[in-house]
Amino acid sequence: MAWWSPVTHLYGVGGNDTTPATGGWETVAGTANELHYEDDRVAVSDGGPMGLADGSVVWLVGDVYGFDDREIGGSAGHSPRPTATDPLEFCVTVLDRYGEDGVRGLNGDFLLVRYDPTASRLSFVTDRLSSVPLYHARTTDGDLVFSTNVQDVAVHPGVETGFDPGYLHEYVVFKRTLGVKTPFEGVEELHPGSVTTFDLESGELRTEVHWRPRHRPVDRPFEEVVEEFTATFTQVIEEWTADGGEYGVLLSGGSDSRLILGVLGERAVGLHMTDWTNREARAAKRAADVTGARFVPLPRGGEYRTGSLERNRHLSGFSGWFTQPYTTGMEEEIRGEVDGLLSGLYADTLFKRFSLPERSLSMGPLGRLTLPIERPIRTIPEYIDWLIEGAYCEPELPTDLRSVLEENVYRDEGKVINHGVSYDSIEEMVYYGNLYPLSNDDDLLFQHGLTRITRYRTPFLDDRLIDLALSMPIEYRHRKNLINRAVERLDPELAAIEHPHTGVPLTWRFPAEYVARSLVAAWRKYVHEEQPPKPYMTNGPWLDDSELIRSNDFLGEAIERYGDNARALPGIDRTTLDRYYDEHRDGANRLVELYTLMTVLSMPATESIARKTTEEMARESPVARPTCADGGDDR
Repeated sequence: MAWWSPVTHLYGVGGNDTTPATGGWETVAGTANELHYEDDRVAVSDGGPMGLADGSVVWLVGDVYGFDDREIGGSAGHSPRPTATDPLEFCVTVLDRYGEDGVRGLNGDFLLVRYDPTASRLSFVTDRLSSVPLYHARTTDGDLVFSTNVQDVAVHPGVETGFDPGYLHEYVVFKRTLGVKTPFEGVEELHPGSVTTFDLESGELRTEVHWRPRHRPVDRPFEEVVEEFTATFTQVIEEWTADGGEYGVLLSGGSDSRLILGVLGERAVGLHMTDWTNREARAAKRAADVTGARFVPLPRGGEYRTGSLERNRHLSGFSGWFTQPYTTGMEEEIRGEVDGLLSGLYADTLFKRFSLPERSLSMGPLGRLTLPIERPIRTIPEYIDWLIEGAYCEPELPTDLRSVLEENVYRDEGKVINHGVSYDSIEEMVYYGNLYPLSNDDDLLFQHGLTRITRYRTPFLDDRLIDLALSMPIEYRHRKNLINRAVERLDPELAAIEHPHTGVPLTWRFPAEYVARSLVAAWRKYVHEEQPPKPYMTNGPWLDDSELIRSNDFLGEAIERYGDNARALPGIDRTTLDRYYDEHRDGANRLVELYTLMTVLSMPATESIARKTTEEMARESPVARPTCADGGDDR
């Protein structure tokens, strides 16, 4: 079944003479650079290229769902890719028919690379959100190195890089990068929704942005939005599963995955990652039983989590932590159960309150209560204030966070620029900055881990649903719940199951649901909560990593193994890392600093930079040879 591209990783070099540059280059996983295409100017690995009618060569990483000719002035609308048609073949057909303009109509999560030998040009096409990011840097000879893994670029022998103090600071406090910047000096991501061309003769790199998130709310009743959303969502799922395969839903106890279950019903397999039979697992099992779906638990526990650093250190970038490819290590179990995977990722960011600035109310000793009322962000200083308020920690680093943000967020020629990404307005940067590009969201690593297991999609990244999200009034995200209403419309019995976090059914309306979940949270916190069998286990979907660090020495062992790589980081040394660990074990909360730093320190690319740092220090401060006067042999 040709459902998605089997290529999940692409890397290469382009320039006037690339052959010497590729020699001996290895990936961060240590595999040899096996070239699938090479001439005297371009060398590309990990991709099966396909030719166009004009003689150019095309590579595809990811998936293409269909084509909408309205994006290039047509009127036919969206046409799904036939299931039996290979995604790369589909893209080549579009390019042959419409030329390079045709890429604007491609719907999917993909990266497209095109090499035109006649024009001596490389072109890189990102989808709307750059859901398959491509990182790039220049070598000392001016060649362009590119890869879907940021670490591959940093370890290329022709790339000179280290850690940028400001962008590293941002990653530590936000658990993600911003815009197209990375903590590796000189290494950036391509702009989302763009076509970037590299002239192999002149070395010029030019980017044309063909899509930005533009919020154009349509004033209409909420029930109309629910009706359109439910119909569109159902259409997307039905198109994707028309081949009759067995599809797994990454089933939590919440509403996003329930929505997929509401469409598939008994055709689905509910895959639930579980640590024990907690409230979340029981809700997921009930949801599967109500719809007739087969329920398959995927046990995890403490040992699974403690092994995640070694499993994922080659995958890690700067989007989240080493823990976040949550399904790595479960490949055989998942492939043995299903033909493909679906998840509810990014529903929160597109259709709910997540990532929106909201007003809050002081509750005295009880803290602050977040209100479902928009907090207007109309100026860049207000935006920077809001970002800093959301920082997860205050590490001891030599850079000033506010200064770094002020240098990277500004206005230019009518656009708002945020770390190299352009928006039409501050509001659109606020509303959609967590998804544009997708590397700004710390779930990207989760998604990339899933693509390596089997055919995988999340319906919320379909362009038709993105367009609907952009047309929805923002107040509906604050005080309505589109996902809950759609589940209720599809299967009222499924919606009647209590949400394990809020404690109330999905059928409850705002403000009753808002008040009830606040009361439930207070009851669980101050009166009674079901106790898990281990202190690091919870009643939610994830482990309590703060307790896991105190209950297990896996992080201490990792610090012993990788801690000395801290010599590559500006402002962080091994002593600081050890102190953070000791403070956390003694009861302080240093989780964010520890997990973020260990994500970086365990990267093979960081090992490479640390090794070069040591070699440079040795060259700059050579150890004096002993002379005869010192008792040495000075022959």
